[in-house]
Amino acid sequence: MLGFADSFLPWTAVTLIPAFVGLLIIVVAGNFLKAKYLAAFAIGVFLWFFVDTIGGAAGLDVNSGFSGGGGQLALSGLFVIGLLLFFIIDRSRNLLSPQLAIGKYGSTIPWLVAVAVGIHGLGEGAAFGGTAALTSSTSLLDAFGGYPGGVAYILHKALEPMMIGACYCVYAKEHAMGATGRLRDLLLLSITFVIPSLLGAATGFYLTYDSSFFYALGTGTSVYALIRLAGPLFDNTQPTSSKESIRLAILIALGLLAIYFAAIFHSG
Repeated sequence: MLGFADSFLPWTAVTLIPAFVGLLIIVVAGNFLKAKYLAAFAIGVFLWFFVDTIGGAAGLDVNSGFSGGGGQLALSGLFVIGLLLFFIIDRSRNLLSPQLAIGKYGSTIPWLVAVAVGIHGLGEGAAFGGTAALTSSTSLLDAFGGYPGGVAYILHKALEPMMIGACYCVYAKEHAMGATGRLRDLLLLSITFVIPSLLGAATGFYLTYDSSFFYALGTGTSVYALIRLAGPLFDNTQPTSSKESIRLAILIALGLLAIYFAAIFHSG
């Protein structure tokens, strides 16, 4: 068994620091690329994220057929609740008219995306905390797959927040004028994204519970991020060339392949 501080403090560092770096990278990239290109890349990240997260929710227990009982009903219900929750919260911010939302609501939209994407961390953190509490290893790295597992996790935590960063570039890039204000925004978004993981780790270390229910909730909430990311790709106010759709498709593929590459480290 690893001590709480011995596991929780490194977990905090390897979750928060890559998240901030990932946000910073994509926001800096926004100085050179159109925001919709960043959104397309982030959609690719989302596609793998969704598959990975719903896998953590045991596919909402679909393999049980019609005999899953209360557990299956709870998983499906939490997914639906998570999906509806953010659509209800954000219904008055031009959710289906994304061009009207650009620059209008400050950092509210990327903050909501940070929460929506971060909620899956409750399940991820709980699984981490439970493993740290029960492992016979005295090394945190060895308990979680050695260096390949560590690299996979760090890359995931850098790539997942890029969904948040892309939304920041689309909807709130002018919210903070100057480097200091922008860095403050990114730090707050990073912390928002990470908090559910830390809560999950803290509770999972001392309590034993099924983390798949949190994954189900987080899978549902993450759909909100997809809707916000997809909006900028469909701008009827601007003419587009025949090659634009190909560029967007390539960027979506690159986003998926980037997080796929990260997952390969953990495949062993």
